[in-house]
Amino acid sequence: MSEFTNFEPMFQETYKFILDRIKSNQIYIMDEESRRGRLCWIKLVVNILAAISHTAGVLERIGQGADLVQLSTDLSAALILWQASLLYIQLCLNRKLLKNFLVHMGLNWRTDDQLRPDMVAVKHEYVTTFLRWISVFYKAVNTYLFLYLMPRLAYTAVKHFILKDSVTFVTPFYVKMPFKFDDNFLLYSLVYLADSKILQDVGYLVTFDLLFMNAALHHLRVMFVMLQDDLRHVHEESVEQAQNTLRKIIPLHQDLLRLMFELSDAFGAIFIIHLAFFSGTMCFFGFAARIHCSPESIKNLFAANIILVCIYTCCYYGQNLTDASVDIAQAAYESQWHLKSQEYKKCILIIMLRSQKAQYIKSTSFSDVSLETFTKILNVTWSFLSLITEVYEA
Repeated sequence: MSEFTNFEPMFQETYKFILDRIKSNQIYIMDEESRRGRLCWIKLVVNILAAISHTAGVLERIGQGADLVQLSTDLSAALILWQASLLYIQLCLNRKLLKNFLVHMGLNWRTDDQLRPDMVAVKHEYVTTFLRWISVFYKAVNTYLFLYLMPRLAYTAVKHFILKDSVTFVTPFYVKMPFKFDDNFLLYSLVYLADSKILQDVGYLVTFDLLFMNAALHHLRVMFVMLQDDLRHVHEESVEQAQNTLRKIIPLHQDLLRLMFELSDAFGAIFIIHLAFFSGTMCFFGFAARIHCSPESIKNLFAANIILVCIYTCCYYGQNLTDASVDIAQAAYESQWHLKSQEYKKCILIIMLRSQKAQYIKSTSFSDVSLETFTKILNVTWSFLSLITEVYEA
């Protein structure tokens, strides 16, 4: 990560934290040319094999006569594994785009000496609050994954070795293997731990790729807020100095708009993969909790809600970024341009014209990262859930 050395420590810290979590899946965004960067393809093969095993387990249970309620948990696990496989491919293919975007944003990040004291305080508050939030979120996800995956193995070991009772060797989700492992504790433990490790890495992947996008949206929005502050106070400078400041603001504004397009290219496909799979996963978990309200179904529904929070924050920060880019025009208008020279007015006009049209982060050509998109995905999810419930009850 040598490119990070020239960036402000506050900027580095957030992305190092996120990229370190993504590295657990052998995806090295900043070192995509190194040999380590090629390990992601091996990890992808392992993940695809796990997805095939879980899908085969679902098909076997269907052959045994399991209904939709009994299949909901295992079916959702298989869907998440296939989703993770697509995300692996997209992240591995997009490593260069992600790296270039991150470097470009870091080069345009404003240091404290370039800002007014009031704006420095605002910047620090925004960045440190976000870093604190993702740190707490990581601890919560880590604790949840451990409590979800490990207790069953501990319970089985205690009952088998200490209490000497008969116990069925079952994994967190039903998995079909080419060999029999449910009659040997050592073999069962190896399969259990391997499957749990894969599921834990998948959990990090499907949350921290969205947190990566969250951080990019949030920091880019902060950069627009800093630019607004420059425009609102540029009139306080002398005439010549104000004109020079505006000449610097125009290309900086253009760079920020370009960063919005780069962010769309880097994260658009990743976001649409999450949207495509989220409805199915949430429907099955919600269906199981609604029909058969067991502790297991509630625990699975909570897992789906973690992804829901990540998608919501993406849409929330995406909406804030769009609003901040539009507010540049208002900030330019408030800069007392009517008291300035003709050249000053021309510069302000250029900035206002560029900002009048709302620029959205695009996940596809027909889908924006905005609160409206989040509302649509919730409507679709609820419609699917209602349809599945009605068909099952009928």
